[in-house]
Amino acid sequence: MSILILVSGEEEFLIERAVQDEAHLSLCDEILHFHAPGGIDEYLQESSSTIFGSGKRVYILWNATEVPLLPENDQDILICVSGKKILTHASAKRSLRFPKLKSYSENNEVIKWIMAEGENHNIDLTRVAGALFMNCGSALRKLANEIDKLSLITSKGNVVSPESVRSILCFSAELSPREIIDALCDGHTAKALAILDKLQEQNDETGWIIAYMQRHVLQQLRFELLSEQKVSDDRAALILGVHPFVLKKMYQTRKSLWAKKSLQQSIDTLCELDVSHKRGSHWARFGLEIEIVRLCEESRDVKH
Repeated sequence: MSILILVSGEEEFLIERAVQDEAHLSLCDEILHFHAPGGIDEYLQESSSTIFGSGKRVYILWNATEVPLLPENDQDILICVSGKKILTHASAKRSLRFPKLKSYSENNEVIKWIMAEGENHNIDLTRVAGALFMNCGSALRKLANEIDKLSLITSKGNVVSPESVRSILCFSAELSPREIIDALCDGHTAKALAILDKLQEQNDETGWIIAYMQRHVLQQLRFELLSEQKVSDDRAALILGVHPFVLKKMYQTRKSLWAKKSLQQSIDTLCELDVSHKRGSHWARFGLEIEIVRLCEESRDVKH
């Protein structure tokens, strides 16, 4: 009987890699690609008209919504790639699933994946995994390319140094004020100021950053007040306009990082800075740095 392999998920890079691995490890003579729905008839025609001596084939059906008839040749393999839809079939030898990797601060699956990739290349990425994630985010394809480059200049079994990363990486990831917010919550003053400087390199982004910080501080204060009143999570999520899962992962993990008085002070400060910036005052940019430092130091004191 021919072999059926089902592949699904949201991480396109991992799906493509898994499909390639399955195809090449099969030691087949030919790999044929088809895209549903238009390519199903072509696949059925190819897989049902086996020519003597044609060897072992792997048929890859992309965007599959169901499993078609299996190849007639017992040596052949059919790989059905269904994206988010999970297919099941009694004849499936393997069912591989690659859900979207999470990147929450308390459970960063992307960082874990970076470390595992390092192990696959026989190099230690412990010291630089955070820098790789900060530069590339959750773009696994870009991360894999950067790790490939690092493996070429690092001796097997050695630890990759930050100097090696700086020497070859293309720091092209798009940053946003969201990264500053994450640094605020982690109490990483140097990181927050570095991202601030990076954002300001090309244009004056003071207004954009102030707007992000205003929303964050206001939402955090509202959450603290709702918690005080013992409002249920579902109700609090509705009032804040976020999904309950986001409330649990983002707001509850950052609870009490700042006192309510401090959050109220920050709202007043950011409003003043916003007005100053709109009036063209250079004080706004300097005042923004001071407020970032204050919030970072306060959250760091709470965490430690």
